[in-house]
Amino acid sequence: MDDQQSSAPPARLAERLQRKNSNRRRSSAHSSRRSSISSLPSRASSVSRHGGPHSTHIAQHLRRASIIESRKARLAERAAHAEQVRLRAAAAKAATVASNTEERALAAEAARKKLLAELSARCGDHVQQAKAIAKEHRERQAARDAQMRDELAEKFADAARRRSNYQMNFRRPRTTSLAAVEETKIEPAQLRKMGQSAAAKIIQRAWRLSHARRVANEFAKTGVSVDNLKVMDFEDVTKLISTEDTMGASMRLAEYLGLLETENDENARRGAVRVFLSAFMVVAHPVQAFSHGGEHMQEQNLVILGRDLTESVQATIKAAVHMTTQPIKRELIQYQFHDFTSAFHAWKSQDLNVLADVMVGSFVNLDLIIQSTKDDTDGNVAEDYLQAIKTEQTKILVRLKRLLGHEKALARIRSAVRKARKDRAAQQTKESPEHIPRASTPTDMEIDVAPNALLTPPPTPAQETQRPERASLLVTKLGDSMTVLPPNREIAHEIQVNGTYEIQQQPWTESRKQHMDILRQGMRDSVQQGGVLAEAGWTRSMVILVKEKILTLVSQRHAFYDKITNFLDPNLIAQQARNKAFSYSDFFQTIASFLKAICSPGRDEIVKQFSEDTNSDTIDRLFTLMNILDLMILDHINFQFRLASRSVIEHGHEHEYLMFEKDIENGVHHLERTRTWWSGARAVVSSTSATTVSHANAIYARALVDLAFANAPLKFENFPETLRLDYVRLLKLRARVFKIVAIASILLTSKIRLRRNRESLWTKEAERLMKLDIMSIDVAKIVSLIESGHMMPDTTRAGLLDFVSRVLPSAVAAASKVKTVENERQIAIQERRDFDPASGSAEVETGDVFREQIATFILKSLREHIYTRLAASSTAEKVRTTSGASETLARVGMPEFVSDVGIIIDALERVKTVDLKAHEKWYDQVASEANQALTA
Repeated sequence: MDDQQSSAPPARLAERLQRKNSNRRRSSAHSSRRSSISSLPSRASSVSRHGGPHSTHIAQHLRRASIIESRKARLAERAAHAEQVRLRAAAAKAATVASNTEERALAAEAARKKLLAELSARCGDHVQQAKAIAKEHRERQAARDAQMRDELAEKFADAARRRSNYQMNFRRPRTTSLAAVEETKIEPAQLRKMGQSAAAKIIQRAWRLSHARRVANEFAKTGVSVDNLKVMDFEDVTKLISTEDTMGASMRLAEYLGLLETENDENARRGAVRVFLSAFMVVAHPVQAFSHGGEHMQEQNLVILGRDLTESVQATIKAAVHMTTQPIKRELIQYQFHDFTSAFHAWKSQDLNVLADVMVGSFVNLDLIIQSTKDDTDGNVAEDYLQAIKTEQTKILVRLKRLLGHEKALARIRSAVRKARKDRAAQQTKESPEHIPRASTPTDMEIDVAPNALLTPPPTPAQETQRPERASLLVTKLGDSMTVLPPNREIAHEIQVNGTYEIQQQPWTESRKQHMDILRQGMRDSVQQGGVLAEAGWTRSMVILVKEKILTLVSQRHAFYDKITNFLDPNLIAQQARNKAFSYSDFFQTIASFLKAICSPGRDEIVKQFSEDTNSDTIDRLFTLMNILDLMILDHINFQFRLASRSVIEHGHEHEYLMFEKDIENGVHHLERTRTWWSGARAVVSSTSATTVSHANAIYARALVDLAFANAPLKFENFPETLRLDYVRLLKLRARVFKIVAIASILLTSKIRLRRNRESLWTKEAERLMKLDIMSIDVAKIVSLIESGHMMPDTTRAGLLDFVSRVLPSAVAAASKVKTVENERQIAIQERRDFDPASGSAEVETGDVFREQIATFILKSLREHIYTRLAASSTAEKVRTTSGASETLARVGMPEFVSDVGIIIDALERVKTVDLKAHEKWYDQVASEANQALTA
């Protein structure tokens, strides 16, 4: 007890300590462990152990209990608040979901209604159309069914009617199947008896139909119909019509149709049949059958009549073959045949002389070719062409005999040949230097001079002898200065390469123009200064020249031959000129009338202009007349070329073979260039080919392509001897290729700069650029043409201008070289000297080389493409390379030039074929030498 009391602090300290503990506990009541119920026993034990007051523990317990209650109240409030929040959230969520679902349902329903409305509106027309089609189909089907029912009803009615008629008119006898009692009750059959005339008519009608069918079938088997003859060649048509089978079937058909009136004269009957068959010929081939090609009014009328006749005959044959009972209107056919026969004989009588003159002229021209080449022992031309010309002459003679008869045809040909040979001999004599046409002697001239001409001062002896001779020489030079033909060797080669080769009137070169100006001025001075005698001599020489040229265009049997000969009498016209009674205006007007009658339709315009030009002086009109005559002679020469083209194509290589062999023997060629050319190509092919043995066709193709289209100057000194005649042609092909490459590179550069596909087709741009003249083309014009279809920025345009200015000069240089060489060749032909390209100015030019990378790439690719197609040997390989040409050129960047490249390849193919046929022997020799050198 004392111990306890002595251990207790004083009251003031205990209160202070108790206050501090109380405060401290209150401050940490929410977090202190001592505020929990579980700590009460420990505190009690502590207090009891230390002897603290008991009232302190009760207060603490009450405070703790109040704290717990307050905490529970707060937790309950929080739980109630959370429940309210949860309920409100659930209610809001439920309301939101219900609202969204309803809105979506309403929107879906509205969209569905809208879609249905659109579908209904959209398909309404289709539904109405379908309903209309269905209704129309039902109506049409109903109408068809009704029609079928009506037809069936008619058929049934017709069958019933025929059955009743049959039962009434004919009844078969009773058979034993009937009872004997009933047979007595049946009347015998009632048969109508037919008279002899009716039976004869039926038999005759059947026989006529059978005979008509037999005759029609026999004629149809010959194949003579307008449709069949149109698809046949004219030569085959003539052969078909002239066969005996055709003539026999046609004669029987003509007899059946009543077209043959003469019964005993067999020749007359065959003549009528030939006229009948001629109707089919003139309708099927009017161009070949008529001399004017069916353009003349009389020929057109004959074609119309023949068409009416053939249509009626073919309709009759068709009816007879099908055994129709329709009557054949033979009276109409007889009337049409009569009209056609009358028109045919009228045309034949008018056109007979024209056809005969053409045939005789062709025969004479072929004979003149033989006469002109028979003395050519060096080239063996007569031996080469003799057989071909004889064959053509035989064909002409056979046709002429059919046209005129045997004796008359031979007589006309003999007369024409003798006259042509005589004129040729006189011409050769006249063209010799000793027999130049001169004026008359002074004595003769003085006799014919008019009295008023004696008033002029007498000419000096020098003037009398020199001025007429000078006029004659000037006119002779004028005749020689017209278009001169190339050598026969070149003509034959051109015809072989190009079957439709024609000589054109070449443009006036500077030298030729200067020469013609000198002649013109010389004639004018001679007329002005020489007086009447010089003018008369000049006029006489002019008439001789005009007469010679015009008479080469007409045959002796021509209606104008005698008129021209009588009108163009040199002595008479010279006498009129000396008497001052000669009218140049009337002279030119009469010559113009002759030219209108004998010129081709293509020359009508220039002849008309010549006849209407009366203001020009005599010299100018003379030169115009010479130009017209020159054109007409060229037309005549080109016609002769067409006649001889087949023979030249067949046998021309033989002539070239002999000529080239002669050059080798005479040392003109030594084949050095050919050996070098062949060896270089063989080395290239061997290096690129997988096989060790190179094909000769591939070597030749490589050599030819590299020669013509290499990106290096093409000089004549590197040209092989075998291709010398094709030098100008290969230069032209090279210029064409260089133009294509230049334009293709320009277009490809434009595509690249404009970011376009390189394989896209710019066909219009390519066509426009190819039509431009490469010699006078402008760089800015090229760019403007491209810019007109494809917009480009200024920088792109400036770059393209720079590129065009760099790539275009190469193509211009190639074209300029061709023009220079062609002019030099024409001058050499005009001056009648050999053409040597090695000495020309074109050999100095070296600008035909591409240096732009894109142009060199295109040129190389094009060269390889041409080589691939040219080296193809088998048909399958040629088809493959040709069919893949478009794709190959498109990959290179030049898809617009497929057709142009094809034309170039065709030209090279023709050159290759002709060259190999003529020089195969020497190519084999060169190839053998190259192989031996390689193996050695």
